[in-house]
Amino acid sequence: MQILSRLKSIDSNSKNYWFYSLFFLLVFSVLILFRYPGFVLEPRIWGEDSVYIETFLHASVWWEGFDALIYPSYYLVFTRFAGFLTTFVGLESIAAVVTWFGFLILILPILILFMTDCKYWDSLQKKIILSLFFVFSCSTGEVWLTSTNLGFILPIISFLILLDDNLESKLKRILYCILLSCAVLNGPITLIMSPFFLLRFFQTRNKQFLNYCLILFFLGLVHILYFAVSTNAGVSSPSRFSEGRDLVKSLIHIVSSNLIFPLFGYFLSIIFRVGTGTIYSGLENSPYLGALEKIFPGHLGEWIISIVNVLVSMNMFIIVLGGMILILIFYNEFKKSNYEEKVYFLSLFLYLSIALGLLSLKGQSGFRYSYVTGFILLFYLYQRVSFNVAKARNMLVKVLLIFSISVGILEYYPRTISFTPSVLIGESTSWPDWENEVGLWRKDNSYLPKVWPYIKKTGGIWPERQAVWVIDLNRPKNWEESGRKKFSEELLKLF
Repeated sequence: MQILSRLKSIDSNSKNYWFYSLFFLLVFSVLILFRYPGFVLEPRIWGEDSVYIETFLHASVWWEGFDALIYPSYYLVFTRFAGFLTTFVGLESIAAVVTWFGFLILILPILILFMTDCKYWDSLQKKIILSLFFVFSCSTGEVWLTSTNLGFILPIISFLILLDDNLESKLKRILYCILLSCAVLNGPITLIMSPFFLLRFFQTRNKQFLNYCLILFFLGLVHILYFAVSTNAGVSSPSRFSEGRDLVKSLIHIVSSNLIFPLFGYFLSIIFRVGTGTIYSGLENSPYLGALEKIFPGHLGEWIISIVNVLVSMNMFIIVLGGMILILIFYNEFKKSNYEEKVYFLSLFLYLSIALGLLSLKGQSGFRYSYVTGFILLFYLYQRVSFNVAKARNMLVKVLLIFSISVGILEYYPRTISFTPSVLIGESTSWPDWENEVGLWRKDNSYLPKVWPYIKKTGGIWPERQAVWVIDLNRPKNWEESGRKKFSEELLKLF
């Protein structure tokens, strides 16, 4: 407790503050880099990274890669920039470039917390706790040290910018504008958050928030125009609203990813999702019936199955009851909250959870979609405790936050397993080594080097992987298959 009190008393005006800040920045950098040492020691190219690397390696001029109409139908400026950077190094070093670029973006929210001051992070204790939420509680191995999923990290930066009204520093204002501009052009999430920036301007009447709104408006128009041109040109992402989508299942996934996951961790959220989904769909429609019979043979299995069947018969009552409990909890929080808490924490959390959940593929709201919402939720709970002395006696909130960080630490490595060749139990596997793959291509230039992810049998709770990702080092295969179309040219055709 003395250590926590000491950290709480240290702010940017304290002696040795910058020494402490740099020390903790180094600590968090090491934690990020060595979550899965193979990411750093044997860098890999992940999934869609290969599309942009192919395009930039074979572009006629450097800006052609930024103009190319390629998957997906929304713009990813940082992912493209990482592909552009790979043109300056040898083929063997490409994987290292995208890995270290991913690290630089991943460390940015922590840099903002430690290098800036705001009423929400005005002490060393707050900066450390918020960084622990970011690194441990809300993270998943899917977004770790790649340039593919930066669109799920930048919204957290946008959220910090939204909260920060300590804008006297001209350098900070300029950097925030640059970061927000990049966030708007790197996936749709920050653009979806734009109404809250407008509310922030009306609340503060601060010219800087007006600048943010102008950035969101004009660059948002560019982003929307890119989407319209891509769709019109036949270069589009998979449908977000597939036929047969079940709204109740989507809501179960939304609660699992955005509420259970940041508070109770990956495994409990999966248990919640599977259990609730089974109760809703019926045991006969569940792939886990056979597993239950194997794990619990004889009378014990029959007894468990009969209990599940009773719960299935009451499924709508259970789901409605659970929904009402959640509504009452949030209603109670709204009543106790001030204006900023209502708007920029609770409302933003609900808005993003529902919007990103419903807009996700098949409405399944994967854990990467909940990175920003989980961070907002934990941020809200923590600042409610830290800003109100009476709330410090609220043991439930403190226990929840301590549990969230603790389970995040325990699951820090296991959460990467689905996205690596590693296994905890079962048959071992190996995935491509990029330098070896380039070596095979140099011996036979018709060979297509393989990238991550790769084939992997299911590890029980982790999904099976069957797809094989490759990269063509001879031509921009993905761009050519899309018609080698350019945004500038298709824009002219559209008008």
